[in-house]
Amino acid sequence: MDHIIIEEYQDKDFESVISLLVHSFNSKFCHRQNLIVSEIKDIIYASWDLKAGDPSYLHFVAKQNQNIVGVILILCGKKEKGNKRIPVISLCKRYGVINTVLLFFKMLLLDANTPNECYIEHIAVSEALRGKGIGRLLLQHAEQALLDRGYTSWSLAVAEDNSAKNLYSRLGFKEIKKIKSPLKGFFVGTCQWTFMRKNFYPELEKKH
Repeated sequence: MDHIIIEEYQDKDFESVISLLVHSFNSKFCHRQNLIVSEIKDIIYASWDLKAGDPSYLHFVAKQNQNIVGVILILCGKKEKGNKRIPVISLCKRYGVINTVLLFFKMLLLDANTPNECYIEHIAVSEALRGKGIGRLLLQHAEQALLDRGYTSWSLAVAEDNSAKNLYSRLGFKEIKKIKSPLKGFFVGTCQWTFMRKNFYPELEKKH
């Protein structure tokens, strides 16, 4: 495999990142949705506001030959209100009100609320390169960035049947609780989730 480099996300990466995320999570986005992948991509591209340098996030991409093959986004603080104008009416006319509203609802449903905690909103690797260590590189790079900024832990939620759960365990994430969400099961096709957390200084935790 050619050399993989990890870089901070730049605004020029936006389209490639959206494409990677939609293809990586297409089973959830397409569930109960009368839209094809390219249409879902168009809606998300028009509605998401991912800006480089947003202080609420740490955002990294993995590149191979200048192509984005992986991405990780960590929420590190209260989200800033975006100033992107979402063309809701135009999207509804093009893709239908039900399809558009349902996709927006799914994005809200998958958006976890974890105040006062660093949270991995998403991590994805190109399907053709999974199992090559790119996810590990992204997680290790992001963890070091969090340590450098003085954070003490981070967390994530993973579908119970997602094999990536094993990687998170090997890298020190501990299962905190099982979550059963019939709502997510109905709308995105997965109702069983596991919330995991990694404390960077477990020895301090033991002392308390």
